[in-house]
Amino acid sequence: MTTILGIRHHGPGCACSLQDTLASLQPDLILIEGPAEGDALIPDVPAKGMKPPVAMLFHQVDNPRVSSFYPFAEFSPEWQALLFAAEKNTPARFFDLPCTHSFALRDDEDEAPAEPSIDPFSYFAQADGYHDGEHWWNDQIEERESSPDFFQAILEAVTALRTELDHPESSLTLKREAWMRREIRKATKEGFENIAVVCGAWHAPALAEMPTAAHDNALLKGLAKAKVGATWSPWTNERLTTASGYGAGVAAPGWYHHLWKNKPNSTTRWITKAARILRKEDLEGSSASIIEAVRLSETLAGLRGRPRPGLPETLEAMQSIFCQGEGLSLDLLKMPLLISERLGELPFGIARLPIQEDLEKQQRRLRLKPTAGEKSIILDLRENPHREKSALLHRLLALDINWGRKTQSRGKGTFKESWALRWQPEFAVSLIDAAAFGNTIEFAASRKLSKTKDLTLAELTEHIDLALLSDLPSAVESLLNELRQVAATNHDTLQLLKALPPLCRIARYGDVRGTRPDSVTTILTELALRTQIELPGHCSGLDDEAASDTSTLIRDYTTALSTLEINDLLDGLFTAFSKIAQHTLAHPEIKGSVTRLLRHRGQLDSQQTSTLLSLALSTGNPPKDAALWAQGFLAHGGAILAHHSDLLGLFNTWIDSLTADSFKDTLPLLRRTFGQFSTPEKQKISHHIAHPTQFASILPTGLHLDTARALPAVTIVAKLYNLKIN
Repeated sequence: MTTILGIRHHGPGCACSLQDTLASLQPDLILIEGPAEGDALIPDVPAKGMKPPVAMLFHQVDNPRVSSFYPFAEFSPEWQALLFAAEKNTPARFFDLPCTHSFALRDDEDEAPAEPSIDPFSYFAQADGYHDGEHWWNDQIEERESSPDFFQAILEAVTALRTELDHPESSLTLKREAWMRREIRKATKEGFENIAVVCGAWHAPALAEMPTAAHDNALLKGLAKAKVGATWSPWTNERLTTASGYGAGVAAPGWYHHLWKNKPNSTTRWITKAARILRKEDLEGSSASIIEAVRLSETLAGLRGRPRPGLPETLEAMQSIFCQGEGLSLDLLKMPLLISERLGELPFGIARLPIQEDLEKQQRRLRLKPTAGEKSIILDLRENPHREKSALLHRLLALDINWGRKTQSRGKGTFKESWALRWQPEFAVSLIDAAAFGNTIEFAASRKLSKTKDLTLAELTEHIDLALLSDLPSAVESLLNELRQVAATNHDTLQLLKALPPLCRIARYGDVRGTRPDSVTTILTELALRTQIELPGHCSGLDDEAASDTSTLIRDYTTALSTLEINDLLDGLFTAFSKIAQHTLAHPEIKGSVTRLLRHRGQLDSQQTSTLLSLALSTGNPPKDAALWAQGFLAHGGAILAHHSDLLGLFNTWIDSLTADSFKDTLPLLRRTFGQFSTPEKQKISHHIAHPTQFASILPTGLHLDTARALPAVTIVAKLYNLKIN
């Protein structure tokens, strides 16, 4: 006798009914939907320390990028079937199409499964007055009391659905069902007389009505093969959700786990748990509110004809009572309650994920033992083992696994890196996420860094920098090609300015690890030339916030470019600065900033600097514009005022000339500017202010006047004041 038990892969109601049915059947063999390679992992299920959610991981040995996960929660029917088999010493097998064949079929485009246009169970939902198939199945199957005809009812319903819809199944689905039927026949021939078949409800009709063996053999003839490895992996409840992209996922695994663990008084316990979470957020969750919310959920269930409250009723009651009808506060419950921050555990000695094995192998080889406490290391990048350690730590950073934290910037131009290492348990979750990119640290980091969709120029350069530090040449090449394409079509000067400093760092320090930054330098030169051409025009018509951002980017780029000592690029950049400093429409803060850079570069002497400063601070300019110019000029620090009393005198005279109202308007800008000075700079400036006799003349000496150009202006002024000109 063969009994077909159609279930939902992660359904607590199905799991509860399966327990009762298996106890009643007492089968001599349990066949469970899952790749046949999983048989080798079945003995680990009852092991002490095995705590779901966990997943079977199958991967192609010669191409680890080809892999599949088959997760189990504690409330998964298949997991309970495996536990029942272990407890009763009943043989259990996985009887789905082996991954050795399904992986090989992935290379054949004709075998790609067709995506259904609609959830088939939505038809039942519409007929029963529900909005979607998910809520219908949850209400009618998972939260319903177990009954003797539970699985027979599911079989009849799905049989009618598949017959009426006559949905064309994909070639892969047909092969899977043919393989499962073959395994049922095989078990019967082996002498098993009471076989329980645990499979997805959709497949149940195809296994109940068996076509001929010849039909199935024809479907399975000539299947390609691939060498497959199998292992266990910790899993998370979040990865069990449909929102994670898991095809067999559920909406609220936290709710399903609660139903499984709290069968009596589940509503009261559920709402009490929610109240505790909300109280931690300083929201309503008193005992009186809990009682009221429980009563409201029971009333809602009665009005809807339900024997007890389900997830919709409890959420609506909590929103009304705890959150005063506001849905925003209810969102606080999503992760801790509806999904549940649960991480599975594996017993010591159980096989690990390939990416975990790869990391552990490298940790042993490089003698980087994970520790709970913080451990400091210093790497000398001139030594090959140290370069390998640095590459590993940077690859983990690329995978968002922050095992190492840099405590010393490599921008100092030395051959040393300082790291603080501290291993965190949650990195196991990060490794699970990283496994989606590959089964080795190197490949996963390279693949993740190469994901360049919607990246800005600055983000691309940061990826290139990290790829070089991680010693991932394929990712570097891919990113450089993408950078060329994006840069060719990008006309945003700010984006160019953001992208240039990382490129300068790469060109400057890439050779520390033996990389070849030649192609980076080529792209840098192209972008730098475009920036020098476009920058003067960009600096006009900006608001104060945009001008402040531009000034900061200009300073950062100038500092980075100066480390390369590429004279042609530097000369071109400072030529652009000279145009900006004299541009009447350029924003005053940017003009002040580039004037300071020109002075620092030696393009302006003290007299020329004093001339530009006196013009910027003249009474003919609005006080705010003068203050913005001063902000840009002094953003590099107050040392220039502390050591050049003539410039300080000009600033002092300008401030003295401000009216009371103008002083109030400019005070916030001045306070922000002078507040950034170091304490010694402030003390030196204060000393000069306290001794004004030490000021040099506030007017530049030796100023050359063009009398021919000045005469028309002087003549008009003389007429206005009724003066005679000799």
